[in-house]
Amino acid sequence: MLENKNKCACNCTAFKKYHKHSQALGLVVEYVQCESCGMITAPESTKYNLSSIYNAEYFNNIDYGWKGRAKILRVYINCINLFAPLKKMQICDFGAGNGYLSKLLINNGFNVLAYEPFIQKNTYLEKSYYCDTPFDADVLLMVEVFEHFTNAFEEIRKILADFHYPKLIIFTTNLTDNAPEPIDDWFYLEPDSGHFTLWSKKSLMLLGEMNGYKLISLDDTFLHIFCKASDMKMCNNLKILSIPVKFAMKIRRLVKGIFK
Repeated sequence: MLENKNKCACNCTAFKKYHKHSQALGLVVEYVQCESCGMITAPESTKYNLSSIYNAEYFNNIDYGWKGRAKILRVYINCINLFAPLKKMQICDFGAGNGYLSKLLINNGFNVLAYEPFIQKNTYLEKSYYCDTPFDADVLLMVEVFEHFTNAFEEIRKILADFHYPKLIIFTTNLTDNAPEPIDDWFYLEPDSGHFTLWSKKSLMLLGEMNGYKLISLDDTFLHIFCKASDMKMCNNLKILSIPVKFAMKIRRLVKGIFK
């Protein structure tokens, strides 16, 4: 256990230490996990030169699951649309990368603009759908973004303000609550994937409360929604949606276990 002079966002000062070597950075990254809320951060990551991680080969050699995630997200978003009128809203695909998910959603009748300051050479989306500055958005879609922040609470607060506090933030990230032991062998705790903030459900709830949002975790694993706390009707609708989604995910995990 580490007594750290820096407090966690939940005000706890007791942490566990983990160390992971980064080949891309050429150093050992120190992670600390809050003993109270379970959130994991890498305090020194704000000083790293991350361009050595996010290079031209990142999506080919490191994050090669983006296409599968996009197809799963399209199904989920169609389900969410039954409980919140997403097709009537302006959606921002934040950190859209090559635009594959944006393209899938546009083809399904959603109004999507892709926010990506660093547009890639080969994209699935026409350049006219890309923006490199914040804009008014009803929905922020943030797929595998939350774990990449190095100063997460402040960076996310600024994003929400820049996009004028959208009604919904739909995002994916794996939770420390579900990490196997020993946690330092967890595939998600990986600096060369650019993962420097690993969230627990408790820390996400705190983040939401600090910014005026309620957390709805649809499957308690990786898919989550922040809904404006002031919109109780939408929050309650999305809570109803989470019940069948969680049930379906349990059945899927059970079936996978049977047929291993």
